[in-house]
Amino acid sequence: MMVLIIRGARQKSNALNAGITVLRWRRKMKALILNGSARGQKGVTGTLVEAITRGLMEAKAGVQTFEIQSLTISPCRACLTCMHKTPGECSIEDDMGLIYEACKTSDLLILATPLYVDTMTAQLKTVMDRSIACMQPFLVKDVAGRIRHPFTWRMPSSFLLLSTSGFPEQENFLPLIATFRAQAANFSSQAIGEICISGSIALQMEPELLKRHLTLLEEAGRHLGATGNIPEDILQNLNTPPVGVDRYLQATAKYEQWCRSKLNI
Repeated sequence: MMVLIIRGARQKSNALNAGITVLRWRRKMKALILNGSARGQKGVTGTLVEAITRGLMEAKAGVQTFEIQSLTISPCRACLTCMHKTPGECSIEDDMGLIYEACKTSDLLILATPLYVDTMTAQLKTVMDRSIACMQPFLVKDVAGRIRHPFTWRMPSSFLLLSTSGFPEQENFLPLIATFRAQAANFSSQAIGEICISGSIALQMEPELLKRHLTLLEEAGRHLGATGNIPEDILQNLNTPPVGVDRYLQATAKYEQWCRSKLNI
């Protein structure tokens, strides 16, 4: 089993040029992480990805991570070539081909994204839009009795959301959670949980505030790698804000001070 971190693949989608780090493990399960942050590994989302990856690796799971912001992935053109001419194959030749191949062989898909205007980043949404290449043009009833497309090939059977928001209130994640659950259902995959950690502006100013949640994320990763699921009590603790509103405002005052200095006010 291998752990892959992929950044900066270019037009020919050649994995040898993609900046790959490889470690080998005995196979248990394969996790695919899509980091949709525009800041890649530099932001809070990247820190969360690193923590859950450590847990997965401790459980001897295979982990393949794509830093989407460094890949060349064009928006879907709605040409429907993938349905009508070359079933299961997108007509656009870019780095999305790497993600298609990873999806076909993975058990778990982790969608990692900061909250941007109430939903996932444009980078990650583009990847999800392009994933309709797995669908056939025909119409069937799914397990919930809704009309959907069947598949030429399947996305990972389990989906997990990993997100952070600049603001401290958990309700800010609700539109994103609704989108995530709908996407999982559209691909006939199971949404096994949402990990939404609020207050990232404060967490960037005082990183020690995030330590407990990073420890919990590692534990969650170990459970995922071993069983394919996260215990409910760990999910509840992860979705408890790291800081209350008053403490958040104390920490973010440092950010506002930095902004004033940059603006010379």
